Amino acid sequence: MDFTSDSKLGSQHSAEPSASTTASVTGLDAEQERVLELQDRRDELLERRRTLREEVERLEGEQQGIGIGRDTVFRRTALLDLAELVPESNPKLPSVLTLDGSTEVEEELRYKHDCLPLLNMDLRLKYLKEMYPHVSLSMQDSRTLVAEFHRMAQDPFQLQLKLSGGEVTLSENVRWVLGPLKTMQNPTAVLQGCYEFDRLRCRREMLFQEISTFAGSKGISSHTSGSLLSLERGALNLQFRFEIDIQEKFLFPHTRLESRLLKNSIPVSTPDVQSVLEGLMQEYGVLPGIVELCKACFT
Repeated sequence: MDFTSDSKLGSQHSAEPSASTTASVTGLDAEQERVLELQDRRDELLERRRTLREEVERLEGEQQGIGIGRDTVFRRTALLDLAELVPESNPKLPSVLTLDGSTEVEEELRYKHDCLPLLNMDLRLKYLKEMYPHVSLSMQDSRTLVAEFHRMAQDPFQLQLKLSGGEVTLSENVRWVLGPLKTMQNPTAVLQGCYEFDRLRCRREMLFQEISTFAGSKGISSHTSGSLLSLERGALNLQFRFEIDIQEKFLFPHTRLESRLLKNSIPVSTPDVQSVLEGLMQEYGVLPGIVELCKACFT
C-alpha cells in the first residue's frame, strides 16, 4: 500500500490551524484583541505628545533667548542715538532758574511749558501800547507801571500802578472821580477804567464844543466849566451837565446827561426840560436832540 499521499494530506491539515484553534491557544477573543491594540495605540500617542511638548518648550526657550538679545541691541542703539544728540561740551545749567520781567524773550521761551502770558516786560509794553492808543506807557521800575493819558492835551492825567499789589496813585485832577478804582486791586481793570474815563471825557469835550459852535451861530453865548455847559441869551439860561461817574466794583464808568432851564436865574418847571431832552435824544440822537432843544428854548 502507498501511504505517500496520505502523509502529505496529513501534513497540510496540521500546518493550517483554524481560528478557533488560535483563540484556544492564546485564550483571547476578538474583542479583547481589539482592546489591546487600542491600548498600545494610546501609549504610542501619549509618548508622541510628550515628545512634541518637549520640542515646543525647547523652541520657545530658543525664541525667548533671541528676543532678549534683540531687545538689548535695540536699547543699546537707542542710547547711542540719544548720546549723539547731547553736545560733548554742554555748559552746566543752574539747578534753580529765576525768570522775571527782565528775562529775554528767547531765554524765557526755552523754559516755558504753560499758556500763561510771557513775563518779558518789553513785550508786554509793546502789546499794551497797541491796545491803548493816546496813552504813554513806561516802567518806572520792575514793578511800577506809569501811564500818562494825554487824549486831552490841555488836561492830561497820570496813573502809577503797582503790578504786584495793585496799588494806585492818581493825579490830583482825577483823584476824586477815579478814586473807586483803587478798590479793585486788579491792574488790568484799573488801566481799562482810566482809559475809558479819558475817552468819555474827550467825547464830552467834543460834544460841548459842537453845541457851543451851534449856539454861537445863533447869537447865544456859551460857557464851559468842567462837566457844566451854560448857554445864555437875554433872561434865559439853558444848562447841560454831563457827568462821568465810576462806582465801586464796576469796571466801566457810566455817563449821565442832565439839563435845566432858568429864566432870570429862576428854574422853569414847565415844561419839564429834562423829559423833553430825553425824548428828543431818543428820536434824533444826542447832538441833534440837544440842538433841537436849544432851538425850542431860544426861538
